[in-house]
Amino acid sequence: MATSVDIVLKEESGIHRVSEPLSVGIPFAKGQHPAGTTFQLKDAHGNSVPAVFKLLCQWPDGSIFWALAEFLYSLSPHQVETLTVSEQPSPEASVTGITQTPRGWTISTEIGDFLLHKGRPHWEFSGVTSPITTEAKLTSKGGLPCHPVTNGDWEIQHQNPVYVEASLSGHWIQANEARLADFSCRLRIYLQTGLTNIEMQIHNPKRARHPGGLWDLGDEGSMYFGSLELITETGCPQEVSIQPDSLNAPKAAFTLRDFELYQESSGGENWNSLNHIDKNGDLTTLYRGYRLTSENALEYTGDRANPLLSLTGDGQPFQLAMPTFWQNFPSNIGYQKGKIIVGLFPARPDNQSYELQGGERKTLRHLMAYANTSNLTWAYAPLCPRLAPEVYESTDAFPWFKANAEKDALDTLIQEGLDGPSNFFQKREVIDEYGWRNFGDIFADHETLYQAPGEAPLISHYNNQYDAIYGFARQFALTGDRRWFELMDDLARHVTDIDIYHTEEDRAEYNNGLFWHTDHYLPAHTATHRTFSRHNDTSSTPGQTGGGPGAEHCYTSGLLYHYLLTGNMNSRESVLELARWMVNLHEGGRGLLAQLMAMKRYEVPKVKALIMGQKPSRHRYPFTRATGNYINTLLDAAILEPNRNWLTKAELVILETLHPNDAIEGRNLLEVEISWSYIILLTAIARYLHLKKQWGLSDPNYRYALQSFVHYAEWMRDHERPFLSEPDQLEYPNDTWTAQDIRKATLMFIAADLASPKASRLYKKAADRFLAESCNKLAVSPEKHNARIQIVLNQNYGPQHTRVTDEPVMAARKPSDEINFFEPKLTWKALITRIMQRVALGVSEFRPSREKQWLVTRLHR
Repeated sequence: MATSVDIVLKEESGIHRVSEPLSVGIPFAKGQHPAGTTFQLKDAHGNSVPAVFKLLCQWPDGSIFWALAEFLYSLSPHQVETLTVSEQPSPEASVTGITQTPRGWTISTEIGDFLLHKGRPHWEFSGVTSPITTEAKLTSKGGLPCHPVTNGDWEIQHQNPVYVEASLSGHWIQANEARLADFSCRLRIYLQTGLTNIEMQIHNPKRARHPGGLWDLGDEGSMYFGSLELITETGCPQEVSIQPDSLNAPKAAFTLRDFELYQESSGGENWNSLNHIDKNGDLTTLYRGYRLTSENALEYTGDRANPLLSLTGDGQPFQLAMPTFWQNFPSNIGYQKGKIIVGLFPARPDNQSYELQGGERKTLRHLMAYANTSNLTWAYAPLCPRLAPEVYESTDAFPWFKANAEKDALDTLIQEGLDGPSNFFQKREVIDEYGWRNFGDIFADHETLYQAPGEAPLISHYNNQYDAIYGFARQFALTGDRRWFELMDDLARHVTDIDIYHTEEDRAEYNNGLFWHTDHYLPAHTATHRTFSRHNDTSSTPGQTGGGPGAEHCYTSGLLYHYLLTGNMNSRESVLELARWMVNLHEGGRGLLAQLMAMKRYEVPKVKALIMGQKPSRHRYPFTRATGNYINTLLDAAILEPNRNWLTKAELVILETLHPNDAIEGRNLLEVEISWSYIILLTAIARYLHLKKQWGLSDPNYRYALQSFVHYAEWMRDHERPFLSEPDQLEYPNDTWTAQDIRKATLMFIAADLASPKASRLYKKAADRFLAESCNKLAVSPEKHNARIQIVLNQNYGPQHTRVTDEPVMAARKPSDEINFFEPKLTWKALITRIMQRVALGVSEFRPSREKQWLVTRLHR
């Protein structure tokens, strides 16, 4: 087992980088490094590199599973460097200069001091000359200033030799004292350089009213505002230089007295796409690209700005950059009368206001450098640290992960996602999937399949169906291709802000849930990324024209791995947030009325069936992807919090979903339109088995799940066939179904890994057949580039590299009577017990205010 891990840094953009902040998640094998182990980072010459290591998650035995390395590093253009992480026997003590004064927190760096003003989104830097101060400002819909009310003072969240991180939260109130929006501000100040990373988030915590389950702009729960800007006062007059595109045209620089660089649209060919409409259906983009103006005169124009602002002269050196500036348009950077203006949401030239939907938020970033030792151009093309794929394999960081496996037909298909004519980056251009609400999401081009020839592609957003984030993360780990990392990072940031319903004011089954992708084969219109629009008088779901977040669309593994690879806390919080939502969705929310409603949904139909003399199944949960997603989400939460009861909850769900002696024929699994997604449920159970093996837990729960899985796998091996073998039973018989057959191959490969050597070969034969048939058909399909097909292939990659061996498997199948499993039939006694448990839980959580809120969310929509 390797005692050290190499981190490869490769400069690919021709940029001279000085002290660029870097971070990388590193997995470790179980038991390799006990809790409390300290690490060190050294360069290729054995020199120490100042770094901080954070624990991201642990193995159940307490040893370190993933840790995040954070450090600053400099590289010359096109330089490649290898750094090494190893244990550090005796770490050096360090002292960070932080003091609390009546004015606020003072943070000392090597170039000067920062003051975080007490209880205000306001900070200042004092260096060689007069202070530079920055303050966040919000205006209302009419352009009137709002006042920040904070939830206390700045909180120092991290304090180490590399940086200090502080956060402040609160809300904005209007001139009439009405609360407008919530905010949070996070500063990371690097002690060696004074470089400051600022993240500003604006959030509408109110619920949407969504009449009829429709989620269009203009909803009563929406919040409107005029601008959100950061105003920096430089203290003394200085010359200001602006490079509109420091990344691609660094020589185009302007020194101006006053100016504004305004990115109005993406600058792409489809900059005026219907993707950019307001609640009235009117186009919001006014012109293509950006304009640089000074004193009302047009100085320069372009398509896509990557601006770098610099103060020069005798005053305090200063630089400013805003990553994803053009991608998250509208954006601006300006300088007016000694003040630098950063428009995260800039005041619009036509006085348009911004609409933040109920439960929607947006987080934007920019960088400030208070020294002339660095050039912030790297902010637009940051380094992407890489680990060798063998590191992920040897530590079991991803399930069914094989480093450097021989490329096959499936790899060729997946590569279309990066290099094909309709790759994931090119898809963005088709509908201009840019702007602050859209950037990071994926154009669902498969939804255009049934449009008339020559018709403009409809606007359709993919969201994270089938966990695109996870597929991207896995491919990055396998290949080290930074493009996979970009896709993962962009989509994860979008999902955590836009696609999750961040409110506590709606129904428990909606609050903090994940929205579906927009409706199948229909334009999104003004529903943005929230599925159902009032402008569509039909739906892809028969009999349904509205709805909200649902259990059949919850994908958290990608967010888990985004957190583990980057340390992004928003992704970690989203995994746990979605896990709590799924529990509420399946078990009923807190309170008596919520439990009575759950009883009506789950237990009352069983009571009716027993009364009528039927023999209903004991199983509580449906045999669908909804339950599979539930189990998978609980497993992701268990990885983050192994000492909580998430794994126990997952085992209870498995126990009440399937049985080793189930009469499978009664499930009607070959009725594809109704039952196809059972294979997603079985994949979740396979992941549970993998996790239990990984953790070394061979107990009755494991054996129950194993025998149940094998029972269904045997049936699949003998009965399943390609979905398109009977196309008449499908509403839309297209090659998405061919891609879904990969899931059957995946399950057969996993069964081969779990079965006895003799049975294993039979499973592998079936797996090879499903894989070959699917890949061969997709290879010649004109649909192979479509988003959904590509993402299904990515999600299910890995188990095909399982090898059949003669080694005994853990807890091989035993007759079920050795474990004394219950019969899969429901009795009156068991059903009455369930009902009494619900009533007891509801009574224990009864609160008048809670019951009132439950009623209000349903009666006043």
